[in-house]
Amino acid sequence: MPHKLSSAHLINQGDTSIYYPGTSTPAFTDANFYKKCGKTAAGGDIKKYGCAICDLAMFILYKGGLSNTTKSNVYYAVVEATTKGTNNAADFTATGFTAKIGNQSISVGITPIPDVSEEAEKGSICMMRLKEGSNSHYVIVDGHTSSASGFDKYLVCDPDGGVQKTLTATMQKRGFTVSASVITERYKLS
Repeated sequence: MPHKLSSAHLINQGDTSIYYPGTSTPAFTDANFYKKCGKTAAGGDIKKYGCAICDLAMFILYKGGLSNTTKSNVYYAVVEATTKGTNNAADFTATGFTAKIGNQSISVGITPIPDVSEEAEKGSICMMRLKEGSNSHYVIVDGHTSSASGFDKYLVCDPDGGVQKTLTATMQKRGFTVSASVITERYKLS
């Protein structure tokens, strides 16, 4: 199954062209972004620590039929994912929520699952955390290629660059061992 999300749903967590509304100040590289979203115990910025948030925001765009070509869609999807999908330290809570963008209410279901492969083969969209030592990164698994082997079968949307690639390529780029042992959390998004 090819990617379910299209290039119009991808978000690059380091995108400096996403500004606060009505300004020319980039939001994703601003150390005050989390505080502006009410996350008073958070540090850093979306570029460095926003992979789970951007995964949720990509899913919001996809499920809401919205496009990243409208920069305000990207900004508000990231704000909604931050305010409703994280705790006060802006850490992913794995709890479903309803995002409001414009006049839309977009339900985001998040269900822990034991195995991504079974869900990916069924065509489900999943989110997974890769963690090895202090190295941690979240991606969306939104496609499956049965003719490929190993982790090359899993197609991912990676907020590190806002690109689509295989899980193997993501693991290698981010410096993880290409092994199931680095997949520490798995969720079905609905």
